[in-house]
Amino acid sequence: MLDTIILEIIIDFRSIIDTSKFRPNARQLEVYKGYGKCTNNTRAADRKSGNYKPKLTLIKRGEMIILKIEFSAPKVLFNNNLDEVEESNFNEMVARLQNSVREMGVFLQPQQIEKAKVIGFHPSKNIVLTNKYTASFAIRELSKINLSQKMDIEEVKFRNGGEAIQLYANRHSVVFYDKINDLTKPAKRAIDKDQTSQQKNLFEFVKTSKSGLEVLRFEIRLSHSDKMKEVLAEVGFNQEPTLKNIFNKSLCQKIVKLYWEKLFFNDLFLFNTYNNPQKILEMILTKYPKTRIRTAVMLTGLNLLCKDEGGFRGFRKIVGSYKNKNTWYILRRYLEKLSNGFFTRPIHGFADDIQKAIKDFESFKLSRKP
Repeated sequence: MLDTIILEIIIDFRSIIDTSKFRPNARQLEVYKGYGKCTNNTRAADRKSGNYKPKLTLIKRGEMIILKIEFSAPKVLFNNNLDEVEESNFNEMVARLQNSVREMGVFLQPQQIEKAKVIGFHPSKNIVLTNKYTASFAIRELSKINLSQKMDIEEVKFRNGGEAIQLYANRHSVVFYDKINDLTKPAKRAIDKDQTSQQKNLFEFVKTSKSGLEVLRFEIRLSHSDKMKEVLAEVGFNQEPTLKNIFNKSLCQKIVKLYWEKLFFNDLFLFNTYNNPQKILEMILTKYPKTRIRTAVMLTGLNLLCKDEGGFRGFRKIVGSYKNKNTWYILRRYLEKLSNGFFTRPIHGFADDIQKAIKDFESFKLSRKP
């Protein structure tokens, strides 16, 4: 449902019960009249012991002191983010977060945390793949869509030999990655930069249990407050973005569904299991019986070119190298004929797994039974 959450709370200096926990010492904020900042991030000792802590930042603006808290909701609760949180976990999460923040030198009332302003959060879904599909295979197939033309995506990165795809824009990003294999990666290579010792233990458990568990992580990172508000409005959320209000299953489900549909829904024909040119031609003539055979043959070729290893991006790059920009846009208009749901069946099982997980949006919990 939710992973990372970023809060802002206006506090009184007296709420800082141990200024020495911050770098530089937070005592300077009491006397400093301009802008100042102090941080308290997870220490190596905490990571080693498996004692997950949030990241705290104190910001002084004029006479105002703002406490910024960045934390992973499932890590606060479970010391890992393979298990997913539920709405029923809210009160326990607030209590644990309050304790952690107090240990880090700041005292907050539960009500301050519940009503804290949210300036960024990461709706997410862990998707269990069935029928022997692997996360790496799903990621390779998902990467074939027309990524550069969707939702102001500015940069696409492939990580760890195809185990992750990250879609970047200025104010938000989307990531698909192999959640199980990411548990073993060092911080510089992992998608989740703040691995806990419990997460590494989970990897060992999954591998030794020989369950063949494959989990595809789908995460939307709304880290810019303006973009966050824009997305919230788009899904019909008209409340103040406080911690209590955004800790909501239906809201997170709507956001994940919005991104899936905008990024992938029109290109689902890429995940059709038919790769036989004659079968594809037959489907096109069945759906569009009045189309000219020459056009149907061209659509068959376009379908196969987009489903090739380089996907839309590779196909477009080749076209752009030999023809002007208008050529691609003409071809893209033809490809819109393949966006019809008729061409999505039969579809690879991983796509059904994703759509079912988004529709049901049940929280994932790893079974610890041997």
